[in-house]
Amino acid sequence: MNLKAITKTVIAAVSAGAMLLPLAACGSDADAGKTKISFLSWDNEQVMKPFIEEFEKENPDVAIDFSYAPPTAEYIQTLQTRLVGNQAPDVFIITSENKNDLIDNGYVMDMTGKSYTEKLSQANKDFVSRDGKLYGQSISSWAAGIAYNKELLKQVGYDAVPSTWDEFLTLCKTLKDAGISPYIEAIGDGADRIPDSFTGAILAKQGIDVTTLASEDPQTPGEHEKEAVKAWMKVYEQGYASRDNVGVSGDDAKTQFTNGQVAMYTTGAWDFSTFEQVSFDWGFAQIPAMDKNHEQYAQGSPSPGLAIYSKLSGDKLKAAEKFLDFMVSDWSLKQRSKNGDAITVEGFTSDVAEQYKDVYENNVKTGKYFLITNFYANPDVLNSTNTAEIQQLVQGTITVDQWAKNIDAKMAAAQ
Repeated sequence: MNLKAITKTVIAAVSAGAMLLPLAACGSDADAGKTKISFLSWDNEQVMKPFIEEFEKENPDVAIDFSYAPPTAEYIQTLQTRLVGNQAPDVFIITSENKNDLIDNGYVMDMTGKSYTEKLSQANKDFVSRDGKLYGQSISSWAAGIAYNKELLKQVGYDAVPSTWDEFLTLCKTLKDAGISPYIEAIGDGADRIPDSFTGAILAKQGIDVTTLASEDPQTPGEHEKEAVKAWMKVYEQGYASRDNVGVSGDDAKTQFTNGQVAMYTTGAWDFSTFEQVSFDWGFAQIPAMDKNHEQYAQGSPSPGLAIYSKLSGDKLKAAEKFLDFMVSDWSLKQRSKNGDAITVEGFTSDVAEQYKDVYENNVKTGKYFLITNFYANPDVLNSTNTAEIQQLVQGTITVDQWAKNIDAKMAAAQ
């Protein structure tokens, strides 16, 4: 939603206030004489209270006025209403769904070269940057991979998932020939993870600065991802994945994998707690490279970043910057890692599950991942259009060229 479309009314401001859940301790008499900064978070009080208490302990001259709105749509609506209603929080969340509006309307401060961004991964910087300027502090990421049943692969002479797509397809053929269902994807949820991974590698090889994609006119995500989609579709064209995957949800695919009905499943670490309950030995591999001429990228994304309101100045700006410095301190990074975040800040390594280590070290920490909706304007349009068009593509009712043309036409209309 465009920020300019939000009406500046008292009713909207009151509604926004009603949506917020403030930290109980804020606004007390103990804060008298302190510099107070407001922070609108989409992590709840249970998550953020330890950070705020430690920050205020280390910075007794600053008080955080904390409020919360749940992600994603409700948070963005609340933030937008506050921004246009002249009730902007001093620190807030910037992410793929709102970053273009925030940047276009001048609501976020350029933090290029600031101390609290120096050790950020380049991929995390790119996520909240445009045209060489950095607008947020993103400190963690996720990346998808391929969960695999070690016992089923062992039956056909494999110890792990191969590192290139053609070799992966050969493994799928070997499994199918042995009467084992090779591979499943949750296309019912729009989770076509392979094309994004291939596209990330293609753009990297071409030297394309992904932070410039949102400024292209016209935007052509379909054209950019077409080569990757053609390579990915081989798994359907050769019959190693069922076209019925258009009706398969993430839960459906996970159930089939955990029941031993399929050998491999593209997913992420969010399913590990379920995998720990299975009766067979399992592994988690990097997504194969499109070919030997490209690197192994993953579908993945940085975490949402912290942004500073562009109109802050004086003591409030200094306090907000102290808060962001604190959020990349060893104490904060350890706490974030303890909470399950895969930290990408230089010099810090998260303690991740053994099965996730290859993906964490080779994709997450190196920034070798890509999510197409992160780098174009109108990501909601791109996401919904791609979900619908991918289903038609997998069903075989349109070609890859038609898929790309349809995606780009929708994006052009949205501009």
